[in-house]
Amino acid sequence: MNLKEIIQIAERGQEFVRYMKDFYCLDADGIYADEFQFTEEEIVEGINQYFTNYLKNKECKKEFLRYGADTVDRERVRDIILVMREVA
Repeated sequence: MNLKEIIQIAERGQEFVRYMKDFYCLDADGIYADEFQFTEEEIVEGINQYFTNYLKNKECKKEFLRYGADTVDRERVRDIILVMREVA
């Protein structure tokens, strides 16, 4: 991975955190915030877990760098966070 890709991943990751907060965080008045009440820390950890496997696939990484996160990514991370809460 080169520096340009690392910077793009960081930028897309920040966008993804904001996107998740817009749906699930109370402090962002998220669409589903009352139901889920995710913290930013939970979102970051969920995204980290998701990226651990997702970005290993070259095609997935290419699409993520080009387009960013979408509904499927958001819902997968939501499910990861819910599992993390069950384990805790």
